[in-house]
Amino acid sequence: MILDTLVASSKKRVRDAKEIKPVSQLIRELDKAELKPPRFKKALTDYDGVSIIAEIKKASPSKGLIRPVFDPVSIADEYSKSGIQAMSILTEPEYFKGDLKFVEAVTKRYDIPVLRKDFTVDEYMIYEAKLAGADAILLIMAALTDAEFKRFHKTADDLGLDVLVETHNEAEVERAVEYGTIIGVNNRNLYTFEEDITTCERLLPLIPEGAVKVAESAIRSHADYKYLQSLEFDAALIGEAFMRETDVGAAVRRLRFGE
Repeated sequence: MILDTLVASSKKRVRDAKEIKPVSQLIRELDKAELKPPRFKKALTDYDGVSIIAEIKKASPSKGLIRPVFDPVSIADEYSKSGIQAMSILTEPEYFKGDLKFVEAVTKRYDIPVLRKDFTVDEYMIYEAKLAGADAILLIMAALTDAEFKRFHKTADDLGLDVLVETHNEAEVERAVEYGTIIGVNNRNLYTFEEDITTCERLLPLIPEGAVKVAESAIRSHADYKYLQSLEFDAALIGEAFMRETDVGAAVRRLRFGE
């Protein structure tokens, strides 16, 4: 499964990073930094409707190169003018062509909550996210044991980071809701990469009242947005539908308002 490959690649990336900058140095930098409180969860719940988490993504392992002409700062600028509630920035370098520097560049310029989207496999990556200015991290239940999930979530809580917990099936939702408060349902099957937007409707009853509900993948049209609205999802994380458009700001408005 591609997830296993991505997790293995991420673990190697962390090992290499620790050789350059040890964990102790990251912690010292955190101690000296002026750290802001998390704003991601509040931004999603404050909006009256389905919040949009707009993604900055150059490529993916299933679709290959998505946006050949790629400037994360200019994309963020267009998003910032379109009324989105948060941004998701891919930082996985090998398969998604991302970089943690994208988070740093965007958070220095725009006052919009940012999710560092990566395959979190070590506390080191959580420290990195906080130092880069992120407001939230992603934890993927399919990639983590229960012990890792709880440990990483606690680390994020302690650092003042919100956590989007990604699930794909019933068992993962049941594991996630024991600790997580922002629950994402990915409509993409990790084994086949097929998408089915009704996955989020099937898993919705398992998410307790009070948790923030986020739909991910397979959201490409105003009709899809209205569907999530009818289910009373709090937010939608949307990447490819925007990244394939020349004018991403217009794409956001068209998806949300049907214009």
